[in-house]
Amino acid sequence: MIQIKFQNFLDMFTPIIFIYIIFSLGWKNFLFFNVEFLLGMVLIISMLHFFILLDKNLEKGYKSMIFLSLFILILTLIFSFLKIFFSYYNENITSDIKIYTLISLILYVLIRITYFMRIVYVKIHNPAFIFITSFVFLSFLGSILLMLPASTVVKKISFIDALFTSTSAVCVTGLVVLDTAKDFTYLGKIFILILIELGGLGILTITSFFSYFFRDGFSFKEAIFISNFLNTKTTNNVLSLAVKVVLFTLTVEFIGTLLIYFSIKEKNSIESDNLLFFSIFHSVSAFCNSGFSTLSQGLYSQSVRFNYLFQLIIAFLLILGGIGFNILFNFFSYIWLTIKKYFLKIFKDEDFRCPVHVVTLNTKIVILTTFFLLFFGTVFYYISEYHCSLSEHSSFHGKWIVSFFSSATSRTAGFHVLNMNTFTPITIFFTIFLMWIGASPASTGGGIKTSTFALALMNIISLSRGKNRLEIQRKEISSESIRLSFSIIMLSIIVIYISILLIIFLDPKEDILSISFEVFSAFSTAGLSLGITSNLSNGSKLILILLMLLGRIGIFNVMIGFLRKNKIGSHHYYRYPKGNVLIN
Repeated sequence: MIQIKFQNFLDMFTPIIFIYIIFSLGWKNFLFFNVEFLLGMVLIISMLHFFILLDKNLEKGYKSMIFLSLFILILTLIFSFLKIFFSYYNENITSDIKIYTLISLILYVLIRITYFMRIVYVKIHNPAFIFITSFVFLSFLGSILLMLPASTVVKKISFIDALFTSTSAVCVTGLVVLDTAKDFTYLGKIFILILIELGGLGILTITSFFSYFFRDGFSFKEAIFISNFLNTKTTNNVLSLAVKVVLFTLTVEFIGTLLIYFSIKEKNSIESDNLLFFSIFHSVSAFCNSGFSTLSQGLYSQSVRFNYLFQLIIAFLLILGGIGFNILFNFFSYIWLTIKKYFLKIFKDEDFRCPVHVVTLNTKIVILTTFFLLFFGTVFYYISEYHCSLSEHSSFHGKWIVSFFSSATSRTAGFHVLNMNTFTPITIFFTIFLMWIGASPASTGGGIKTSTFALALMNIISLSRGKNRLEIQRKEISSESIRLSFSIIMLSIIVIYISILLIIFLDPKEDILSISFEVFSAFSTAGLSLGITSNLSNGSKLILILLMLLGRIGIFNVMIGFLRKNKIGSHHYYRYPKGNVLIN
């Protein structure tokens, strides 16, 4: 009984800790913001957690969460006491302890939130609705954090600008109304970085990752929901897939950080006080296809504009992030089995037969579509901008690398190394086309997706040849997939068209081409702009915020979340007589 009371106390105490963190960051001279109070708070919470673990009747999932929370708090206490014991008690040490303690408390709150969300999304019978609300919640939470005095250099930013920046980070878009480098403090940039990571992976993927530690109480129903979040058709090893996604992301971002750090030769020329943070920020931003940069002019800054090795690293990071986790895992499985096959044949003289159809049809379609878009996009930028924005790049290889980078980033990333104000009209329209297609399914990018575009195009060709079904490599594509692809295309066009009309009405002084470019960029979470974002009215900014959310979540997921009925017996087991409608 006593353990239950302490358990309820901790559940109620969690939001108090969160509010305390907000106040601590909002007021530098907050009354209780000192090392002694922080360490005392962590020590008391740790003792309560330890006491709760003694309860043998505790639910297994909750017990795992308590154990993980206790582990993080104990590490914080050990670090703090060792720091005090082996060093002099000075201002720098107390500052370090404050930062690490606050980080541990934030992780503690995050773990408890993920456990709470695990309970919530089991009780709600609509996975799409939970997926939507998670992004909306994260956007509003991020706006609150970015409005704190400790997050900004300026005294105060408006709620609309904070919400726009937060949504742009969560939806990994990259459109900005404020200068990330100058208007946000180091802490504000860390908040933006965390929002980018959570938005790129999806907070529900993070929830699934933590659920791996709570899996003793994991149900089949939860596995079905998480399989929806991870865009996989099977519930087998769904938690392992979530762990693979998170670990793969962290590994690639770590390698990207190292490569970016060593690619910067003239370190004094980079407009950043901390080169390591610069590397981490851009590695995460590139892999998550967000387009945020700690440089005032983005990657068009003089310090990195002609660093072609740096551009290649960023380009490959955003391609990996935008191609889709399922595609990557499937492709890597094929490479691993191929290496294993030749290794056994050469060194052990054994025959190894790879499983049939290792590379799925979905993987082939996505990889081929991505390859053709990158190839033709590179050639197009090279030809169309050779005498315009590419003229400042004198070397032959430099022009091709910049063209390749522009082709890769235009579809969803939002970085730019060319002066977009000098783009020819045909280049602007081609960039809009690439932004509209976007990245691949189950990735960190947006757009209608490469597979949607490929299926729609191949279906048009199939109908033109007089076929009544779509067949690819001796496999028939389901009518549901074809209908879904055309529905997504039509919905995207309708939403984009309505948004352009509304922004033209709200900001009639802006150029219609720039407005169209901005709308396509927001909906496709591409993040590119012709420079009108900060000049738009609050009404137009709200429209762009809604577009970014729709683009990241998926407009069809939004319709499913609000319109689909999940009641028992809602399936239709009947069919009406067919009716013919004249089309052409």
